[in-house]
Amino acid sequence: MSGLEQKKLYALLELPQEVIEALNGYEAGRMKEIPEEIYQKLFERNQWEDGIKELQNYLGDDPMGMKILWELLHIVCRYTYAEYEKRGIAEEIFVATMKFCTRFLNEHYATWGTYKFVWAWWFPRQLSVKEFRIGALEYEFVDGHEREIAVHIPSDADMGIDSIKQSLSAFDSFREHYFADWKDVKLTCDSWMLMPELQEFLGDSSRIVSFQKLFEIEHIDREATWYMGWIYPGYEGPKEALPEKTKLQRELKKFLLEGKKFGIAKGYMNKKFFS
Repeated sequence: MSGLEQKKLYALLELPQEVIEALNGYEAGRMKEIPEEIYQKLFERNQWEDGIKELQNYLGDDPMGMKILWELLHIVCRYTYAEYEKRGIAEEIFVATMKFCTRFLNEHYATWGTYKFVWAWWFPRQLSVKEFRIGALEYEFVDGHEREIAVHIPSDADMGIDSIKQSLSAFDSFREHYFADWKDVKLTCDSWMLMPELQEFLGDSSRIVSFQKLFEIEHIDREATWYMGWIYPGYEGPKEALPEKTKLQRELKKFLLEGKKFGIAKGYMNKKFFS
């Protein structure tokens, strides 16, 4: 079983040169191996959070997240890539999945003017081969209290309905081939993009609205506020001065200034889209 050199991984992921230089700098001065018991926690869902915290504590000061990014990419080379090979999953899917790192690095740069990795807490999903990007969307196999397949929406996803349905169709084939025992497990989505107010904000012709119509809403959490970072990236001021660059920003700002609460909705996919 062949491994993957870290240098080759950087090229596959098209990491920014500045990030590669920072990673190489950490590697050159790396003095000790991470204890195996920390690594193992990154492969058990109920220990992911503890594993990342212990890894961060072990690494010490890491203001730009380059130490922990190097260590997690090291695991990708040492373990995850071999798992893809063993299962016969295409390198194209491997690269698309792991490129979430590149996407978030570039987005941080676009917002703040610096490359910083702040998504280590999310990375165990990819490390432990639980999440895959298939076309426009990402699919996470969640073996929790109840089994579900969580659909995630990358920020660079083509939200056109044809693109979404192509992704769903390709995932259905992927699941049948590699995860046949998950065939009848429902697809869920937990996102601000499922909030019903979006139909009023954006209209029926909106790609986001077309996407949310694929789901039956089960629950709405109007206390959740993490949608703000996605709709108003980088903004930390008062509601009165929220940006108005897009129709969504303008409409949501008006909604919030009226004293109303937005939030996050969770739904499950209507089975007819797989019939």
